[in-house]
Amino acid sequence: MCGPSLTPGNHYFQTQSATAISGCDITSALFGQSKNKFISLFLKHEELLNRAATFLNPQATTEQVTEAGENVLVALYGGDPATQNLDELRYHSFVKAAAKTKFNLARLPPTTDAAQMHAMRSYHQVQTWLGNEKDPLKWDWMHTPSGLFPKKSEKDPAPKSLLQCISCTCKKGCTNACGCRKAGLHCSLLCKHCIGKSCENPMPVILDNESEEGDPPAPIDMVDEQLECEDIEL
Repeated sequence: MCGPSLTPGNHYFQTQSATAISGCDITSALFGQSKNKFISLFLKHEELLNRAATFLNPQATTEQVTEAGENVLVALYGGDPATQNLDELRYHSFVKAAAKTKFNLARLPPTTDAAQMHAMRSYHQVQTWLGNEKDPLKWDWMHTPSGLFPKKSEKDPAPKSLLQCISCTCKKGCTNACGCRKAGLHCSLLCKHCIGKSCENPMPVILDNESEEGDPPAPIDMVDEQLECEDIEL
């Protein structure tokens, strides 16, 4: 059983609303995040428990629910809800993990899109426990011949170039033995020591006056689509 039986407003009942967000028989769970860790986070941080109270409000809007859900998940994955969103946290977590010999992409924070859908389904479940009937189709469920199923995120989990990539672990120089150089690539933010800057094979810097006349300068993205990494087992 994962449904609460206490009255709204009770402190423990608010913790039970967090149970729906962390995953139960109806809502999906977060990979590598135990329910005990999730509940402990709420008990230690009163402001997050207050965020969970949004899921008890039968009049909450989708915007309020998705914002509350994202703030909770940012905190769960070690970020600061006041300054970061999930996509930023996911990117920085990837860069930090990419230097390791092995890592599992499933342990990264979810994308903002996936988290919002999860929050909406969790809200629908909490309201069901409270006896408030809500249209599941408005809370990211869909009808199928087998019954209700959760909608899937329509956005890719990451740029395809990041899913198969190369990086180096050179401690200095990044000369002829460098994995990036051997692959004909510049070092990048994914490289463990040089991070594409302090080496002999750095990322190119494109200045405005270097672009061809009439062409806008190349955009600078958080993730260079030419990044490729070695020694990473996904």
